[in-house]
Amino acid sequence: MPEPAIPAETLERTAPAGSSLDYALRLAPRQRRGALQAVAAFSGEIRRVPLTTSEPDVARARLHWWRTELARILDGGGDHPLAAPLAAAVRAHGLPGAELRALLDEADRVLDGDRPATFAEQREHAERYGAAPLRLAARILAGEDAEATAHATALGSATGLTRNLRLQGWAARHGDSDLPQARLEEAGVPGQGPLLQADGQAQPALLEALAAQAQAIAPLYPQAARQAPAGRARRRALHPLTGYAAIHQALLAEIRRRGPAELIRGRITLPPLRKAWIAWRGRIATP
Repeated sequence: MPEPAIPAETLERTAPAGSSLDYALRLAPRQRRGALQAVAAFSGEIRRVPLTTSEPDVARARLHWWRTELARILDGGGDHPLAAPLAAAVRAHGLPGAELRALLDEADRVLDGDRPATFAEQREHAERYGAAPLRLAARILAGEDAEATAHATALGSATGLTRNLRLQGWAARHGDSDLPQARLEEAGVPGQGPLLQADGQAQPALLEALAAQAQAIAPLYPQAARQAPAGRARRRALHPLTGYAAIHQALLAEIRRRGPAELIRGRITLPPLRKAWIAWRGRIATP
């Protein structure tokens, strides 16, 4: 019996052609791809709620609806177009409901404006919540494998923190920053007042904080690589995850090369062909 299909518009919104996720999904075995797409689409739908809903009460209502819908999905039902594909993935691969609920918990945290006090706390949040989609993907690709799960957690933390850094220009242009409070204080970023100067350029202290954040994230990639499961076949099964992480490591290197001021001017991206090559190699650079 064929797997329920994900609506084309949802898939395009989740992994548009040329995106990092698109290239990672192409590396997955065809029989696993539908389940991976369902998890990625669900993750994207939840992540977008606090970012695209201007009214907090409306966003909270949407997240509450999704919690109810997820309960139905875990029981094999649900009304959303993603319900059937995600329920099929849960059933076929034994996906833990706690990991799916972690995505909602993280969206609630963002909506509540809960800012981490330190980088260690931010990393802990990234491992606990932000890495949930990669742990679910590892379950689909490698089954119940403790080493694969630990590797996915480390990769998910590094990529999640890189995505967060990449969005700091957008956040600053909206008068906000969710870098760790200690990072901002160490750089001398004022607790009150604009983050940008009158000409639209970032305050020097914010640039210092962004550079320090990028430097702190960089070692997480080789650390994650050292946690890869033993055995070539087990590592090959996780190629979609390492390819995805390798693209984000290259993105972080590009941010550091071009400097944090570029984040303020706009999002830093990699050319699609370069992303395709990096994902295909699937190698995380190590010192």
